[in-house]
Amino acid sequence: MRRSFTLLLPGLFALALLAPATLLTTSPVAAAPLAPVGACSTGVGNAGGQGIICNVTIVNTITATGGSATLTVHECLGSAGDPTDGALGHTCTTTTYSLSTPITSVIQCDGSANGGGGKLLCSLAITNSFVGIDPGATVVTVNQCVGSGGGITTGCNPLQSTTNAAITQCNGSANGGGASLTCSATGTMASALVVKIDQCNGSANGGGALVNCSASMVNAVVGATSSPSASVSPSPSASVSSTPTSSLSPTPTATPAPNSTLPPTGTVSDGSSNSSTPQFALLICLALGGLAVAAVVTQRRRINS
Repeated sequence: MRRSFTLLLPGLFALALLAPATLLTTSPVAAAPLAPVGACSTGVGNAGGQGIICNVTIVNTITATGGSATLTVHECLGSAGDPTDGALGHTCTTTTYSLSTPITSVIQCDGSANGGGGKLLCSLAITNSFVGIDPGATVVTVNQCVGSGGGITTGCNPLQSTTNAAITQCNGSANGGGASLTCSATGTMASALVVKIDQCNGSANGGGALVNCSASMVNAVVGATSSPSASVSPSPSASVSSTPTSSLSPTPTATPAPNSTLPPTGTVSDGSSNSSTPQFALLICLALGGLAVAAVVTQRRRINS
């Protein structure tokens, strides 16, 4: 039984080492694009003097076998002076969605607020949390402010036109006379989960319109500290407990051994056997003496007869 358990231990140890490695090397499953219920302010507010607010936050959680997402959408449609005033019969709404897969595509605020004096305020913030997976994060690529602002794009940061970029926004927008354009794109993109953002394109092209759009993407690893703590703690406890047991146990068992073969015990036993030798010799002498006397008596009787 002990030999079987000893042979089983190496197999269990090998399995414990292979499990984290499998977790870290397995690619996440394909995620779904943003559902239609999550897109906001696309193709709306195109009458003159209308204002739009669209603020979206997304938290993706990515694991080796899939993931999930939490989506919050805050949307307002009102006058350009104050999009929250409900002047068009629309009140501001804030809705939160829980999705069973990470979000990989967002399209919003496109083709909107194109009337004269329109206002478009649009923002998107995405946080990708990778559980035990290396995201392979690099600086986000951007394609924005191309063909926008009537050629004046001083409010664009950065001013880039990267093909197939992670963030594509503010292209073909704010081209009306006196329009204002402010667009920013920041963060990192991840090779482990490709997310695409498309917003504020072909929007606010009326005279005196205003466009203010921002997009950010952050990638982070979570749960990375649990693996080292789990692997370190068993090692000291196993080595400390086994070492004293194996080194101290032979000492008590070795000390009684000399006591069982003490010289006094052997000496006493040998002395009792040697004391019988003189007694045996005395008996022989008496027997020989008796035979001699018997022989003399017999000889005398023959002579007298």
